[in-house]
Amino acid sequence: MPEDVSMTRVRLDADLCEGHALCIQLAPEVFDLSDDEVASAAQADGQWDQGTWDNVKSAVDACPRQAISLLNISTKGL
Repeated sequence: MPEDVSMTRVRLDADLCEGHALCIQLAPEVFDLSDDEVASAAQADGQWDQGTWDNVKSAVDACPRQAISLLNISTKGL
């Protein structure tokens, strides 16, 4: 029987991002800004420590365009 594994992933919508870089200020270990001033997020699939996740959640809340979201993915039954 497959094990139920849940992962949280960071989703960043590049079409919404305006390069305010608040996410980078709050979680520089996760977010980066490209040359064209669009943020991107590293994917750790739940491997960050609690402090990093707290910073990511703060970045989600701080984004003025709501371009960042967290997705909970379950592998139950796969």
